[in-house]
Amino acid sequence: MQRSLSNNALLWLKACTRKLVYQLSRLLPRNPNKAVFGSYKELFSDNSKYLYKYWQQQHFIRCIWISGNQEIINQLNENKQEAYYRWSLLGVYHALTAKYYFYNSYIGDINQWLAGGATKINLWHGSPMKKIEFDIDNGPMAEVFNPHGPLAQLKQSMLAHQQHVKPDLMLSPSPLVDSLFSSAFRLQASQLVRCGNPRTDYYRTETNQQRSSQQTQTHSTELAALRQQIQSQQYQQVILYAPSWRDSYQGDNPYRNAFDWAALSEHLQRHNQLFLLRLHPNEAALAKQFSHSPNIINISAMEDVYGLLDSVDLLITDYSSLFIDVLPLNIPVSFYLFDKAHYQQNCRNMYDYASSIPDIGPESLTFAALLTKLQPASINELASQSQSNYLTVSKMYWGESAKSSFNVLEDWIKSHH
Repeated sequence: MQRSLSNNALLWLKACTRKLVYQLSRLLPRNPNKAVFGSYKELFSDNSKYLYKYWQQQHFIRCIWISGNQEIINQLNENKQEAYYRWSLLGVYHALTAKYYFYNSYIGDINQWLAGGATKINLWHGSPMKKIEFDIDNGPMAEVFNPHGPLAQLKQSMLAHQQHVKPDLMLSPSPLVDSLFSSAFRLQASQLVRCGNPRTDYYRTETNQQRSSQQTQTHSTELAALRQQIQSQQYQQVILYAPSWRDSYQGDNPYRNAFDWAALSEHLQRHNQLFLLRLHPNEAALAKQFSHSPNIINISAMEDVYGLLDSVDLLITDYSSLFIDVLPLNIPVSFYLFDKAHYQQNCRNMYDYASSIPDIGPESLTFAALLTKLQPASINELASQSQSNYLTVSKMYWGESAKSSFNVLEDWIKSHH
């Protein structure tokens, strides 16, 4: 009991100190020619990664990566890219003096203590079907964003500090995403700019030669080795499994019973298929026990999958918005909803529009049903089906013609100098 009281006291002391430091950080002048970047789980990944790399190449603005992962920092420094440990002297200095914060989830991707006074651009990491942030009305995250009563609201504003810091700007490719982000992040229309996402825009080049050059610059050693393996083994098909985060599971591994891993491996070997297992970063550790079977490779610890998408023949997902990113690439999609009732009851509700999305791929509720969808002929048939629904859904999320996020952000920064 005494230890619990002591821990609570320390928690509140930290929260109060953080709020004070955050407010004091507003007092320092910030350099409009300097931007800091970061990503969730201390990864070098997602939209902030590709914006950082692009502007590093173009020398548009001074770009500095901030992380708590010293290995990532060392890798970037070895590539002559500026990066600092979060609590080093230079990491603190740049977090305090950079005008712009670019992040994928929350300001804690960079530094949630020192972001006061900075212009915060949340690049976010998906286009939501399940409710996010202040729209969450069930499941464990509802307590963070929609607590009941003044005391609970005060508690969450203190203890969940970074979740309650609103961004100054977000990117939105379509009217649908406008409405979702406006509601979920409590933004005004003026805080949204119409364009694509850096992670997909980075690979939208005019020629194969340019694309090859960009991919060579982007690929980590691990990704380059995997691409080489895919090319050398000449698999009949490459299947990417990338499910959403199941935030209601406590201690249990939902993927243990979702697949018969031995049967899956046997099927893959028989048909010369490769299965890439990509769990959400919050669940990456759960994939280790499933990655020792032939023709199954665990890529959950990889920075991201965008450098691999040109090699993928089928995406299997559930509620993850990765399927939205692959729509313009015409990659077939299959939905595996092995815990559909549990997920929707205990994790998060879906947005209303999700029930009216045109069907772009088959839905399986059991592993046996999914396995029939993994027959090579089934994948080929799915790839050759009419693309009308793909085009409809792509337009919902990406609009008529999404502008380059790089150009739009550059113009926005120039206009706010």
